[in-house]
Amino acid sequence: MAFRNAAFHLKQIHARITRNRLTTVFFLFALFHCFAQGIIQSLLFTVDARYSSFLFDIAAHLPPASHTDLALHGSGYQLKLCDYIPHNAADCSIVFDSTQNTTVDKTDPTTDAQLRGQIIISQLDRSSFTITTDIQQNVVTQVTFQADNKGGQLNMSSTCVKTLLYPAQQQVATPSLVSPLILPLSLSAFKTANERTSHSLVVLITRITLTAWSIYALWRTGWQQSVFEQMIEAPSTPCSAAMFGQYFSTRIMYEIPDLILNCTALGISTFLSWTLLRAYNVEVFTYVGAPKEIQKLYKYFLALQVCLQLETFVLITAAALWADQLFNTYINHISTHTGIYEALMIFYAIVLAPWLLMAWYGIRYEKRLVTIAFIFAGAVFTIVGALMFDSQVYQWTFYAWPCFGCFVTASLILLVASNVLGIVCLRNFGKGLAQFLYAESNLSSSNFAQEVFERDVEASYVDDEKLKDKGLHADFTTHYLPTLGPV
Repeated sequence: MAFRNAAFHLKQIHARITRNRLTTVFFLFALFHCFAQGIIQSLLFTVDARYSSFLFDIAAHLPPASHTDLALHGSGYQLKLCDYIPHNAADCSIVFDSTQNTTVDKTDPTTDAQLRGQIIISQLDRSSFTITTDIQQNVVTQVTFQADNKGGQLNMSSTCVKTLLYPAQQQVATPSLVSPLILPLSLSAFKTANERTSHSLVVLITRITLTAWSIYALWRTGWQQSVFEQMIEAPSTPCSAAMFGQYFSTRIMYEIPDLILNCTALGISTFLSWTLLRAYNVEVFTYVGAPKEIQKLYKYFLALQVCLQLETFVLITAAALWADQLFNTYINHISTHTGIYEALMIFYAIVLAPWLLMAWYGIRYEKRLVTIAFIFAGAVFTIVGALMFDSQVYQWTFYAWPCFGCFVTASLILLVASNVLGIVCLRNFGKGLAQFLYAESNLSSSNFAQEVFERDVEASYVDDEKLKDKGLHADFTTHYLPTLGPV
Protein backbone atom coordinates (compact mmCIF):
# COMPACT_ATOMS: atom_id res chain seq x y z
CA MET A 1 0.00 0.00 0.00
CA ALA A 2 2.81 2.39 0.88
CA PHE A 3 4.51 1.66 -2.43
CA ARG A 4 1.30 2.34 -4.34
CA ASN A 5 0.79 5.64 -2.52
CA ALA A 6 4.37 6.69 -3.24
CA ALA A 7 4.00 5.77 -6.90
CA PHE A 8 0.74 7.68 -7.09
CA HIS A 9 2.30 10.81 -5.58
CA LEU A 10 5.29 10.57 -7.91
CA LYS A 11 2.98 10.35 -10.91
CA GLN A 12 1.02 13.32 -9.59
CA ILE A 13 4.21 15.37 -9.16
CA HIS A 14 5.36 14.41 -12.65
CA ALA A 15 1.96 15.39 -14.07
CA ARG A 16 2.11 18.80 -12.42
CA ILE A 17 5.70 19.48 -13.47
CA THR A 18 4.90 18.54 -17.09
CA ARG A 19 1.46 20.11 -16.95
CA ASN A 20 2.28 22.72 -19.59
CA ARG A 21 5.27 24.41 -21.14
CA LEU A 22 5.59 27.01 -18.39
CA THR A 23 5.80 24.57 -15.50
CA THR A 24 8.24 22.33 -17.38
CA VAL A 25 10.48 25.22 -18.42
CA PHE A 26 10.39 26.66 -14.89
CA PHE A 27 11.61 23.41 -13.32
CA LEU A 28 14.25 22.66 -15.98
CA PHE A 29 15.52 26.22 -15.82
CA ALA A 30 15.95 26.00 -12.04
CA LEU A 31 17.83 22.69 -12.44
CA PHE A 32 20.18 24.09 -15.10
CA HIS A 33 20.84 27.29 -13.16
CA CYS A 34 21.65 25.40 -9.96
CA PHE A 35 24.02 23.07 -11.82
CA ALA A 36 25.81 25.91 -13.64
CA GLN A 37 26.21 28.07 -10.56
CA GLY A 38 27.37 25.10 -8.52
CA ILE A 39 30.23 24.61 -10.98
CA ILE A 40 31.20 28.29 -10.85
CA GLN A 41 31.12 28.40 -7.03
CA SER A 42 33.20 25.23 -6.81
CA LEU A 43 35.81 26.81 -9.11
CA LEU A 44 35.87 29.93 -6.93
CA PHE A 45 36.29 27.76 -3.85
CA THR A 46 39.24 26.00 -5.51
CA VAL A 47 40.92 29.34 -6.21
CA ASP A 48 40.46 30.43 -2.59
CA ALA A 49 41.73 27.10 -1.26
CA ARG A 50 45.04 27.41 -3.18
CA TYR A 51 45.91 30.61 -1.36
CA SER A 52 44.24 30.00 1.99
CA SER A 53 46.47 27.02 2.80
CA PHE A 54 49.64 29.08 2.31
CA LEU A 55 48.28 32.13 4.13
CA PHE A 56 47.11 30.16 7.16
CA ASP A 57 50.45 28.36 7.36
CA ILE A 58 52.14 31.75 7.60
CA ALA A 59 49.58 33.26 10.00
CA ALA A 60 49.71 30.20 12.28
CA HIS A 61 52.93 31.57 13.78
CA LEU A 62 51.02 34.45 15.37
CA PRO A 63 49.10 34.25 18.68
CA PRO A 64 45.66 32.59 18.20
CA ALA A 65 43.73 35.69 19.32
CA SER A 66 45.43 37.93 16.74
CA HIS A 67 43.22 39.56 14.10
CA THR A 68 43.42 42.57 11.84
CA ASP A 69 41.37 45.71 11.44
CA LEU A 70 41.60 47.65 8.18
CA ALA A 71 40.33 51.23 8.22
CA LEU A 72 40.45 54.23 5.92
CA HIS A 73 43.18 56.63 6.94
CA GLY A 74 43.36 59.86 4.99
CA SER A 75 43.73 58.97 1.32
CA GLY A 76 44.95 55.45 2.06
CA TYR A 77 44.52 52.50 4.42
CA GLN A 78 45.77 51.71 7.87
CA LEU A 79 46.04 48.12 9.09
CA LYS A 80 46.05 47.32 12.81
CA LEU A 81 46.83 44.05 14.55
CA CYS A 82 44.72 43.45 17.67
CA ASP A 83 44.41 40.67 20.22
CA TYR A 84 41.25 41.71 22.03
CA ILE A 85 37.78 43.13 21.38
CA PRO A 86 36.92 46.01 21.67
CA HIS A 87 39.95 47.52 19.99
CA ASN A 88 41.66 49.78 22.49
CA ALA A 89 44.99 51.49 21.94
CA ALA A 90 46.67 49.11 24.39
CA ASP A 91 45.39 46.04 22.53
CA CYS A 92 46.26 47.10 18.97
CA SER A 93 49.36 48.11 17.06
CA ILE A 94 49.69 49.68 13.62
CA VAL A 95 51.11 47.19 11.13
CA PHE A 96 50.87 49.14 7.89
CA ASP A 97 49.92 52.67 6.89
CA SER A 98 49.77 53.36 3.18
CA THR A 99 50.18 57.10 3.75
CA GLN A 100 53.65 56.60 5.19
CA ASN A 101 56.82 55.67 3.35
CA THR A 102 57.92 52.16 4.20
CA THR A 103 60.80 50.07 2.94
CA VAL A 104 61.15 46.42 2.12
CA ASP A 105 62.96 44.07 4.53
CA LYS A 106 66.66 44.66 3.93
CA THR A 107 67.64 41.22 5.27
CA ASP A 108 66.21 39.64 2.11
CA PRO A 109 68.70 39.72 -0.77
CA THR A 110 65.85 39.62 -3.26
CA THR A 111 63.97 42.90 -3.46
CA ASP A 112 62.16 42.27 -6.72
CA ALA A 113 58.42 42.14 -5.86
CA GLN A 114 57.57 40.21 -9.03
CA LEU A 115 60.28 37.62 -8.42
CA ARG A 116 59.26 37.17 -4.78
CA GLY A 117 55.66 36.72 -5.81
CA GLN A 118 56.55 34.16 -8.48
CA ILE A 119 58.43 32.05 -5.94
CA ILE A 120 55.31 31.84 -3.77
CA ILE A 121 52.90 31.25 -6.67
CA SER A 122 55.02 28.40 -8.00
CA GLN A 123 54.65 26.57 -4.67
CA LEU A 124 50.90 26.98 -4.10
CA ASP A 125 50.06 23.60 -5.64
CA ARG A 126 52.87 21.84 -3.79
CA SER A 127 52.97 20.58 -0.24
CA SER A 128 56.71 20.12 0.14
CA PHE A 129 57.74 23.73 0.82
CA THR A 130 58.91 24.48 4.35
CA ILE A 131 58.27 27.42 6.66
CA THR A 132 60.64 28.10 9.55
CA THR A 133 60.50 30.83 12.17
CA ASP A 134 62.99 32.79 14.22
CA ILE A 135 61.60 33.45 17.69
CA GLN A 136 63.20 35.75 20.21
CA GLN A 137 61.57 36.25 23.64
CA ASN A 138 58.36 34.53 22.46
CA VAL A 139 58.04 36.98 19.56
CA VAL A 140 58.30 35.96 15.90
CA THR A 141 61.03 38.09 14.35
CA GLN A 142 61.24 36.43 10.93
CA VAL A 143 59.62 33.67 8.87
CA THR A 144 61.57 31.90 6.14
CA PHE A 145 59.74 30.40 3.16
CA GLN A 146 61.84 27.70 1.54
CA ALA A 147 60.58 26.45 -1.83
CA ASP A 148 61.28 22.91 -2.98
CA ASN A 149 63.32 21.91 -6.06
CA LYS A 150 65.64 24.89 -5.46
CA GLY A 151 62.73 27.22 -6.19
CA GLY A 152 64.18 29.88 -3.96
CA GLN A 153 63.94 31.26 -0.46
CA LEU A 154 62.09 34.22 0.99
CA ASN A 155 62.66 35.92 4.31
CA MET A 156 59.50 37.54 5.67
CA SER A 157 59.76 39.99 8.51
CA SER A 158 57.36 39.89 11.46
CA THR A 159 55.59 42.90 9.97
CA CYS A 160 55.04 41.00 6.71
CA VAL A 161 53.66 38.00 8.61
CA LYS A 162 51.22 40.25 10.49
CA THR A 163 50.17 41.87 7.23
CA LEU A 164 49.44 38.48 5.62
CA LEU A 165 47.03 37.73 8.47
CA TYR A 166 44.57 40.17 6.86
CA PRO A 167 44.12 38.26 3.56
CA ALA A 168 44.11 34.98 5.52
CA GLN A 169 41.08 36.15 7.50
CA GLN A 170 39.40 37.65 4.45
CA GLN A 171 39.04 34.33 2.63
CA VAL A 172 35.42 34.00 1.58
CA ALA A 173 33.47 31.15 3.20
CA THR A 174 32.30 29.77 -0.13
CA PRO A 175 30.57 26.65 1.31
CA SER A 176 28.03 28.93 3.00
CA LEU A 177 26.94 30.08 -0.45
CA VAL A 178 25.99 26.56 -1.56
CA SER A 179 22.65 26.62 0.28
CA PRO A 180 21.34 29.71 -1.60
CA LEU A 181 22.02 27.80 -4.83
CA ILE A 182 20.04 24.75 -3.70
CA LEU A 183 17.14 26.81 -2.29
CA PRO A 184 15.72 28.06 -5.64
CA LEU A 185 15.91 24.55 -7.12
CA SER A 186 14.17 22.87 -4.19
CA LEU A 187 11.50 25.57 -3.97
CA SER A 188 10.92 25.37 -7.72
CA ALA A 189 10.32 21.64 -7.37
CA PHE A 190 7.92 22.19 -4.46
CA LYS A 191 6.16 24.99 -6.27
CA THR A 192 5.52 23.09 -9.48
CA ALA A 193 4.62 19.92 -7.56
CA ASN A 194 2.28 21.53 -5.02
CA GLU A 195 1.29 24.71 -6.88
CA ARG A 196 2.04 27.02 -3.97
CA THR A 197 2.10 30.72 -4.73
CA SER A 198 4.36 31.45 -1.76
CA HIS A 199 7.10 29.27 -3.24
CA SER A 200 7.06 31.35 -6.44
CA LEU A 201 7.60 34.54 -4.46
CA VAL A 202 10.36 33.01 -2.33
CA VAL A 203 12.17 31.80 -5.45
CA LEU A 204 11.93 35.26 -7.00
CA ILE A 205 13.21 37.00 -3.85
CA THR A 206 16.07 34.52 -3.61
CA ARG A 207 17.04 35.24 -7.23
CA ILE A 208 17.10 38.96 -6.49
CA THR A 209 19.30 38.36 -3.44
CA LEU A 210 21.74 36.17 -5.36
CA THR A 211 22.03 38.75 -8.12
CA ALA A 212 22.65 41.57 -5.64
CA TRP A 213 25.31 39.50 -3.89
CA SER A 214 27.02 38.72 -7.21
CA ILE A 215 27.25 42.44 -7.95
CA TYR A 216 28.69 43.11 -4.50
CA ALA A 217 31.14 40.20 -4.74
CA LEU A 218 32.51 41.47 -8.06
CA TRP A 219 32.94 44.97 -6.63
CA ARG A 220 34.57 43.63 -3.47
CA THR A 221 37.06 41.59 -5.48
CA GLY A 222 38.20 44.71 -7.31
CA TRP A 223 38.40 46.65 -4.05
CA GLN A 224 40.45 43.95 -2.33
CA GLN A 225 42.78 43.81 -5.31
CA SER A 226 43.49 47.51 -4.88
CA VAL A 227 44.09 47.11 -1.13
CA PHE A 228 46.38 44.12 -1.53
CA GLU A 229 48.44 45.90 -4.18
CA GLN A 230 49.03 48.84 -1.83
CA MET A 231 49.58 46.77 1.30
CA ILE A 232 51.38 43.60 0.14
CA GLU A 233 52.52 43.73 -3.49
CA ALA A 234 54.03 47.19 -3.87
CA PRO A 235 57.87 47.29 -3.70
CA SER A 236 57.74 49.63 -0.69
CA THR A 237 55.61 47.34 1.47
CA PRO A 238 56.91 45.03 4.22
CA CYS A 239 56.20 41.90 2.11
CA SER A 240 56.96 43.27 -1.35
CA ALA A 241 55.64 40.15 -3.06
CA ALA A 242 53.32 40.36 -6.07
CA MET A 243 51.53 37.08 -5.42
CA PHE A 244 47.83 37.93 -5.82
CA GLY A 245 47.67 39.01 -9.47
CA GLN A 246 46.73 35.54 -10.71
CA TYR A 247 44.30 35.09 -7.82
CA PHE A 248 42.23 38.18 -8.58
CA SER A 249 42.30 37.76 -12.35
CA THR A 250 41.00 34.20 -11.97
CA ARG A 251 38.28 35.22 -9.51
CA ILE A 252 37.08 38.01 -11.79
CA MET A 253 37.10 35.58 -14.73
CA TYR A 254 34.64 33.36 -12.81
CA GLU A 255 32.63 36.11 -11.13
CA ILE A 256 31.69 37.89 -14.37
CA PRO A 257 29.92 34.84 -15.89
CA ASP A 258 28.38 34.21 -12.45
CA LEU A 259 26.91 37.71 -12.49
CA ILE A 260 25.69 37.33 -16.08
CA LEU A 261 24.12 33.99 -15.20
CA ASN A 262 22.37 35.48 -12.16
CA CYS A 263 21.07 38.50 -14.10
CA THR A 264 19.78 36.23 -16.87
CA ALA A 265 18.24 33.90 -14.31
CA LEU A 266 16.58 36.83 -12.56
CA GLY A 267 14.99 38.06 -15.80
CA ILE A 268 13.76 34.63 -16.87
CA SER A 269 12.62 33.73 -13.36
CA THR A 270 10.70 37.00 -13.05
CA PHE A 271 8.78 36.31 -16.25
CA LEU A 272 8.07 32.67 -15.44
CA SER A 273 7.18 33.33 -11.80
CA TRP A 274 4.87 36.20 -12.68
CA THR A 275 3.12 34.17 -15.38
CA LEU A 276 2.65 31.14 -13.15
CA LEU A 277 1.69 33.35 -10.23
CA ARG A 278 -1.17 34.90 -12.18
CA ALA A 279 -2.34 31.52 -13.43
CA TYR A 280 -2.28 29.92 -9.98
CA ASN A 281 -4.00 32.88 -8.33
CA VAL A 282 -6.81 32.78 -10.88
CA GLU A 283 -7.30 29.09 -10.24
CA VAL A 284 -7.12 29.40 -6.45
CA PHE A 285 -9.87 32.00 -6.28
CA THR A 286 -11.90 30.22 -8.99
CA TYR A 287 -12.14 27.05 -6.92
CA VAL A 288 -14.41 28.65 -4.30
CA GLY A 289 -15.10 32.12 -5.64
CA ALA A 290 -13.86 34.16 -2.70
CA PRO A 291 -14.95 37.80 -2.36
CA LYS A 292 -12.46 40.64 -2.31
CA GLU A 293 -12.30 40.76 1.49
CA ILE A 294 -11.24 37.11 1.66
CA GLN A 295 -8.73 37.67 -1.13
CA LYS A 296 -7.20 40.47 0.94
CA LEU A 297 -6.93 38.24 4.02
CA TYR A 298 -5.43 35.48 1.88
CA LYS A 299 -2.71 37.87 0.69
CA TYR A 300 -1.78 38.58 4.32
CA PHE A 301 -1.53 34.85 4.95
CA LEU A 302 0.49 34.41 1.76
CA ALA A 303 2.90 37.19 2.76
CA LEU A 304 3.39 35.52 6.15
CA GLN A 305 4.19 32.22 4.44
CA VAL A 306 6.79 33.93 2.26
CA CYS A 307 8.43 35.57 5.29
CA LEU A 308 8.52 32.31 7.23
CA GLN A 309 10.04 30.33 4.35
CA LEU A 310 12.74 32.94 3.87
CA GLU A 311 13.27 33.29 7.62
CA THR A 312 13.83 29.56 8.01
CA PHE A 313 16.68 29.58 5.51
CA VAL A 314 18.15 32.93 6.60
CA LEU A 315 18.02 32.25 10.35
CA ILE A 316 19.60 28.80 10.06
CA THR A 317 22.36 30.14 7.79
CA ALA A 318 23.09 33.11 10.08
CA ALA A 319 23.29 30.80 13.12
CA ALA A 320 25.61 28.42 11.25
CA LEU A 321 27.91 31.27 10.20
CA TRP A 322 28.01 32.60 13.76
CA ALA A 323 28.77 29.13 15.13
CA ASP A 324 31.60 28.76 12.61
CA GLN A 325 33.16 32.06 13.69
CA LEU A 326 32.62 31.35 17.38
CA PHE A 327 34.24 27.92 17.44
CA ASN A 328 36.71 27.90 14.52
CA THR A 329 38.32 31.36 14.49
CA TYR A 330 40.10 33.80 16.79
CA ILE A 331 36.71 34.71 18.29
CA ASN A 332 36.89 31.47 20.26
CA HIS A 333 40.02 32.76 22.05
CA ILE A 334 38.53 36.17 22.80
CA SER A 335 34.89 35.50 23.70
CA THR A 336 34.10 35.38 27.41
CA HIS A 337 30.44 34.38 27.04
CA THR A 338 30.73 31.35 24.77
CA GLY A 339 28.47 29.30 27.07
CA ILE A 340 25.63 31.80 26.68
CA TYR A 341 25.99 31.78 22.88
CA GLU A 342 25.89 27.98 22.86
CA ALA A 343 22.72 27.99 24.96
CA LEU A 344 21.05 30.47 22.61
CA MET A 345 21.92 28.36 19.56
CA ILE A 346 20.45 25.28 21.24
CA PHE A 347 17.34 27.31 22.12
CA TYR A 348 16.91 28.39 18.50
CA ALA A 349 17.41 24.83 17.26
CA ILE A 350 14.73 23.49 19.62
CA VAL A 351 12.12 26.23 19.22
CA LEU A 352 12.41 26.97 15.48
CA ALA A 353 10.41 23.99 14.17
CA PRO A 354 7.52 24.37 16.70
CA TRP A 355 7.46 28.10 15.95
CA LEU A 356 6.96 27.47 12.24
CA LEU A 357 4.32 24.81 12.97
CA MET A 358 2.44 27.20 15.25
CA ALA A 359 2.35 29.81 12.48
CA TRP A 360 0.97 27.40 9.90
CA TYR A 361 -1.53 25.61 12.16
CA GLY A 362 -2.63 28.59 14.25
CA ILE A 363 -3.40 30.97 11.41
CA ARG A 364 -4.67 28.41 8.90
CA TYR A 365 -7.24 27.06 11.37
CA GLU A 366 -7.66 30.34 13.29
CA LYS A 367 -6.48 29.03 16.66
CA ARG A 368 -6.05 32.11 18.81
CA LEU A 369 -3.92 30.64 21.59
CA VAL A 370 -1.56 28.95 19.14
CA THR A 371 -1.24 32.16 17.10
CA ILE A 372 -0.56 34.21 20.24
CA ALA A 373 2.15 31.69 21.20
CA PHE A 374 3.65 32.10 17.70
CA ILE A 375 3.69 35.89 18.02
CA PHE A 376 5.21 35.67 21.51
CA ALA A 377 7.97 33.30 20.34
CA GLY A 378 8.66 35.55 17.35
CA ALA A 379 8.96 38.54 19.68
CA VAL A 380 11.43 36.58 21.84
CA PHE A 381 13.47 35.74 18.72
CA THR A 382 13.52 39.40 17.72
CA ILE A 383 14.48 40.66 21.18
CA VAL A 384 17.25 38.07 21.55
CA GLY A 385 18.56 38.92 18.07
CA ALA A 386 18.65 42.61 18.97
CA LEU A 387 20.27 41.99 22.38
CA MET A 388 23.07 40.05 20.69
CA PHE A 389 24.43 43.38 19.48
CA ASP A 390 25.30 44.17 23.09
CA SER A 391 28.12 41.63 22.67
CA GLN A 392 31.39 43.17 21.53
CA VAL A 393 32.52 40.08 19.62
CA TYR A 394 29.14 39.83 17.88
CA GLN A 395 29.30 43.49 16.87
CA TRP A 396 32.80 42.98 15.49
CA THR A 397 31.84 39.86 13.53
CA PHE A 398 28.82 41.71 12.09
CA TYR A 399 31.08 44.57 11.00
CA ALA A 400 34.06 42.53 9.77
CA TRP A 401 32.19 39.87 7.79
CA PRO A 402 29.70 41.29 5.24
CA CYS A 403 28.22 37.88 4.42
CA PHE A 404 27.30 37.29 8.06
CA GLY A 405 26.05 40.86 8.44
CA CYS A 406 23.69 40.50 5.47
CA PHE A 407 22.15 37.31 6.82
CA VAL A 408 21.70 38.76 10.32
CA THR A 409 20.08 41.93 8.97
CA ALA A 410 17.73 39.96 6.72
CA SER A 411 16.84 37.67 9.62
CA LEU A 412 15.83 40.56 11.88
CA ILE A 413 13.80 42.24 9.11
CA LEU A 414 11.93 39.01 8.37
CA LEU A 415 11.29 38.40 12.08
CA VAL A 416 9.71 41.82 12.48
CA ALA A 417 7.65 41.33 9.30
CA SER A 418 6.49 37.89 10.48
CA ASN A 419 5.37 39.28 13.83
CA VAL A 420 3.49 42.17 12.23
CA LEU A 421 1.75 39.91 9.71
CA GLY A 422 0.91 37.44 12.48
CA ILE A 423 -0.80 40.21 14.45
CA VAL A 424 -2.70 41.33 11.33
CA CYS A 425 -3.92 37.79 10.69
CA LEU A 426 -4.91 37.38 14.35
CA ARG A 427 -7.05 40.53 14.25
CA ASN A 428 -8.90 39.21 11.19
CA PHE A 429 -9.87 35.84 12.65
CA GLY A 430 -13.52 34.89 12.17
CA LYS A 431 -13.93 36.58 8.79
CA GLY A 432 -13.93 33.45 6.63
CA LEU A 433 -10.25 32.87 5.83
CA ALA A 434 -10.12 29.46 7.55
CA GLN A 435 -13.16 28.24 5.61
CA PHE A 436 -11.71 29.49 2.34
CA LEU A 437 -8.34 27.81 2.97
CA TYR A 438 -10.10 24.57 3.91
CA ALA A 439 -12.22 24.54 0.76
CA GLU A 440 -9.33 25.59 -1.48
CA SER A 441 -7.02 22.94 -0.05
CA ASN A 442 -9.57 20.13 -0.45
CA LEU A 443 -10.59 21.08 -3.97
CA SER A 444 -6.96 21.53 -5.04
CA SER A 445 -5.75 18.29 -3.47
CA SER A 446 -8.61 16.37 -5.08
CA ASN A 447 -7.42 17.53 -8.54
CA PHE A 448 -10.69 19.34 -9.05
CA ALA A 449 -9.50 21.60 -11.84
CA GLN A 450 -6.45 21.07 -13.97
CA GLU A 451 -5.46 17.45 -13.27
CA VAL A 452 -8.92 15.94 -14.02
CA PHE A 453 -9.86 18.09 -16.97
CA GLU A 454 -7.05 18.38 -19.47
CA ARG A 455 -6.52 21.97 -20.41
CA ASP A 456 -3.64 24.29 -21.05
CA VAL A 457 -3.55 27.46 -18.95
CA GLU A 458 -1.92 29.37 -21.78
CA ALA A 459 -4.35 28.11 -24.45
CA SER A 460 -7.51 28.47 -22.38
CA TYR A 461 -7.21 32.20 -21.74
CA VAL A 462 -10.24 34.18 -22.91
CA ASP A 463 -10.18 37.94 -23.40
CA ASP A 464 -13.37 39.50 -21.98
CA GLU A 465 -12.88 42.67 -24.06
CA LYS A 466 -12.95 40.67 -27.30
CA LEU A 467 -16.13 38.91 -26.15
CA LYS A 468 -17.76 42.27 -25.41
CA ASP A 469 -16.89 43.52 -28.89
CA LYS A 470 -18.58 40.47 -30.38
CA GLY A 471 -21.62 40.84 -28.13
CA LEU A 472 -20.92 37.49 -26.47
CA HIS A 473 -20.04 38.72 -22.99
CA ALA A 474 -21.96 37.32 -20.07
CA ASP A 475 -21.52 37.93 -16.38
CA PHE A 476 -21.12 34.65 -14.55
CA THR A 477 -21.38 35.44 -10.86
CA THR A 478 -19.80 33.05 -8.38
CA HIS A 479 -21.39 32.99 -4.95
CA TYR A 480 -19.19 32.45 -1.92
CA LEU A 481 -20.31 29.83 0.62
CA PRO A 482 -19.14 30.94 4.07
CA THR A 483 -20.16 27.73 5.84
CA LEU A 484 -17.60 25.48 4.10
CA GLY A 485 -15.14 23.88 6.46
CA PRO A 486 -15.07 21.89 9.66
CA VAL A 487 -17.56 22.84 12.31
